[in-house]
Amino acid sequence: MEQYLRKNRFGTWMDDLGLRVLIQLLALGWFVWLWGLALPSVTAGMALGVMGQMALTLYRRCTVVRRERALRYRLGGEMMLEDMLLAPARQAHFQAALLLGERYPLTMLRVTDDGMLCRYRDETLLIACLRMPPECELSVGDLAACQRACREQGASRGVVCPLGKVTPKIAARAEQGRVPLRVIRRETLLDLAGQCSPATDEQLIELGRRRRRPAASGGWLNSLLRRDKAARYMLYGTALMLLYVLTGSPMYPGPGAVCLTLGVFSRCGTGEESVL
Repeated sequence: MEQYLRKNRFGTWMDDLGLRVLIQLLALGWFVWLWGLALPSVTAGMALGVMGQMALTLYRRCTVVRRERALRYRLGGEMMLEDMLLAPARQAHFQAALLLGERYPLTMLRVTDDGMLCRYRDETLLIACLRMPPECELSVGDLAACQRACREQGASRGVVCPLGKVTPKIAARAEQGRVPLRVIRRETLLDLAGQCSPATDEQLIELGRRRRRPAASGGWLNSLLRRDKAARYMLYGTALMLLYVLTGSPMYPGPGAVCLTLGVFSRCGTGEESVL
């Protein structure tokens, strides 16, 4: 879940500022291109930009409930898969079968160290959760181990639920074995887990505490001057300077110079992307 913890309030504010500056710049550029650089074109561009800001604010208000629900589903699914990764084998197999039972009519028979035996229509399935980190990939050896487990448990075929990545080649190979296997991808498990257990307010509070935890080295300055932020700093600074050239307003050069300076220091610095 580290990708949900990286962005701090300053980064969110900078992204919002950059988007609003881009809207204003496009509105000004449109009328300047149509009428030339003159007072009417600048006035019309500023008015259109303000309308764009209002439309953006209204759009965000209308979609905040939908985005919050999607975020709760995503975070809840991530946390459940993390728990399955650290859980004992039998508990992980049982949890995977419960998730699949929300979509398919499964009848659970018994849980073993190899997987959860279930009845699906006229077949006996072995549902196995492979507890691997999200960065790892499902291998041919994992498929062979699941096929052996199906034979030992008397299952006609198996359902493999890896918590890591699955390549198309491995997924195709799983269906072609003497003991056919059905691979359920991590994205499907995330969707099912999020619908079964969306993130609660207490979990979101704990997630916020993890985000506010100080970095192990470098502190806030290291987070501010990360290399991956250099391109955005330069983009925002250039946009603000262009607005100053087009409008002559004194409110743009100061923030523009700050963004360009941050971009230069971020590009020349040694700060790495933080995981928290």
